[in-house]
Amino acid sequence: MTRGLFVEALGAEEGKAGARAFRIRVIQGGPSLNGNFYPDALLRESAGLFAGVRVFVKGDAEHLAGQGRDVRNLIGRLTDPRFVEAAGDQPASIEATLELLEPDGPIARKLREAWDRGMTDLFGFSIDAAGVTRSRRVGNRTLREASKFLKVDSVDLIVQAGAGGAVLRLVEAADPDRTTTEPEMRNRLIRLIEAANPQLLAGKDREALTDDELEALLREATVRREPAPDPAAAAAAALEQATARFEARAAIREAVGASRLPEAGRARVRERLDEQVAAGTILTGEQIREAVTAELNYLTQAGTGGQVVLPPLRIETGETRAEKTAAMLDAFFDPAHKDHRHARSFRECYVQITGDRMVSGQLRECDQGLLREALDSGSFAEVLGDSISRRMLRDYAERGQYDIWQRVADVVPVNDFRTQHRTRWGGYGDLPIVQESDPYLEVDSPTDEEATYAVAKRGGIESVTLEMIANDDVGVIRRIPGRLARAAKRTLGKFVLDFIQDNPVIYDGVALFHADHGNLGSTALGAASLAAGRLAMLKQTEQDSGEPLMIGPKSLLVPPDLEEDAADLFRRATENDKTFVQSLSLDILPVWYWTDANNWSLAADPMDIPTIEVGFLNGRQEPELLVQDNPTAGSMFSNDKLSWKIRHIYGGNVTDYRGLYKSVVAGG
Repeated sequence: MTRGLFVEALGAEEGKAGARAFRIRVIQGGPSLNGNFYPDALLRESAGLFAGVRVFVKGDAEHLAGQGRDVRNLIGRLTDPRFVEAAGDQPASIEATLELLEPDGPIARKLREAWDRGMTDLFGFSIDAAGVTRSRRVGNRTLREASKFLKVDSVDLIVQAGAGGAVLRLVEAADPDRTTTEPEMRNRLIRLIEAANPQLLAGKDREALTDDELEALLREATVRREPAPDPAAAAAAALEQATARFEARAAIREAVGASRLPEAGRARVRERLDEQVAAGTILTGEQIREAVTAELNYLTQAGTGGQVVLPPLRIETGETRAEKTAAMLDAFFDPAHKDHRHARSFRECYVQITGDRMVSGQLRECDQGLLREALDSGSFAEVLGDSISRRMLRDYAERGQYDIWQRVADVVPVNDFRTQHRTRWGGYGDLPIVQESDPYLEVDSPTDEEATYAVAKRGGIESVTLEMIANDDVGVIRRIPGRLARAAKRTLGKFVLDFIQDNPVIYDGVALFHADHGNLGSTALGAASLAAGRLAMLKQTEQDSGEPLMIGPKSLLVPPDLEEDAADLFRRATENDKTFVQSLSLDILPVWYWTDANNWSLAADPMDIPTIEVGFLNGRQEPELLVQDNPTAGSMFSNDKLSWKIRHIYGGNVTDYRGLYKSVVAGG
């Protein structure tokens, strides 16, 4: 992909005397005389860039050279730019209104005279815009296809047209058969209608509308209507209601569970209160307590002799059963902890939590009271998954051998799965001297380099089977968190470091390490080759300005085979003073999976120059563990196993080659 200056023109057709403004075709789609190709989609999305653009009168040579931008050459501006779909033989185009600064000036008179005499083909309007292009083959011609306009500097009135187009009509010619308002007032009315209800103008010729028609449209647009419901507000309200219902049910379970009611009375109160919550009544704590008291009074009056036999009141202090359950599972997965000495059997943990002493996996075999107290509102799969997840995240944080990618990459949060665009602008050249009384000249605006990527999901399924619990496979179950953490961290590290190993084609259509980038060597690791690589990085230049960046390496990445050789480069022998290379003190980063024993690479500090960007969905850098299969009715397990899904969501790409260097040794 290359960047270029779009220089295209269009001609005029017909006119009427007395015009102050002209409706012109600024640019049309398809191939141009200058070897550019403009897709319809580009024109559709770029029409708004032409609003307010200045119009100059220039010679063709001045226009092509980007000169002649002088206030004395300024003749007007463009307003109301619009994209026009292709129709019949007429290609798609962008139209706009040319408003003249001097409606009685020489340029305006020439345009009107040419219009009256059918000589508008003597003129051309040409765009002067910076943009991005790529090669495209059309028939036997190779054209530059424009893929993006970065900015539009001007539209110039010249002689030779290039990209087609026309002066379509006079906007303000005298016409006794039509009543018109002043141009600025008409534009204000149209803008008011667009702001209130743009659909009213769809398909209408705005210049052909009379005053009465504009007034009628404005009245219709400003009629007060009830605002459309806000989907986000509706979703928030629904979430708030669902949360309130959930909290109410939790309060009911807590209050009823703590009461001295027998089980039948508890069930009756829960059912009655749950029905009220389902009907939309959000109960207060006082209302729940009143319902429990009413049930207790009822049972007391209905009991033998006016008494009701109640189970003994059990008061627990300290940890809840749910907290003890979580601690028990944490102890199983971390037996070396000083407080975790009594959880050596996973089967025993399972029985203690569920009461399923036969390990049948059936809810009817469980101690229901024990199971309820242990799990609260979660399933056994969720409680076990939480414990595995906690241990997995601890192991993930401790596995430093796979963290070296963080020394060469930037980390950013990403909000969604859409393509991310990372644009890096070039620099300005040296500022010229301005002599006394001379005007300041415009500087050349820098161009950009854009890299793109999208985040993707990575993950898999892990399970604990009924057989593993029954057989008490302690070693297998206990190793699950560590292995999941290792897999997630290793995958992420390889994703980043593969950019350096695999040398992919990057945003400018060239391989990351390439002679054109000035960052590719071919010499084995040594003091001289390392110094040469560092010098190549220091000589990297800023885009557009061509100024050296003078950013050297921070890290030396090597395969395990070269780790000792790399360390020896920075170790003094019997010398009192360090050599130049020894003084660099680079961080040596051995990459565990690189198998080529000769290739090596240098990387700058990402704080000095971003080289590789890694984006995590919603900023979450750690993997997640989620319940995959919920228990089915009557069973603790689905298909005699509990399954969890590990999920890690991220993406990334190279954003600047200037901070990286690689030596690819022949025969390596």
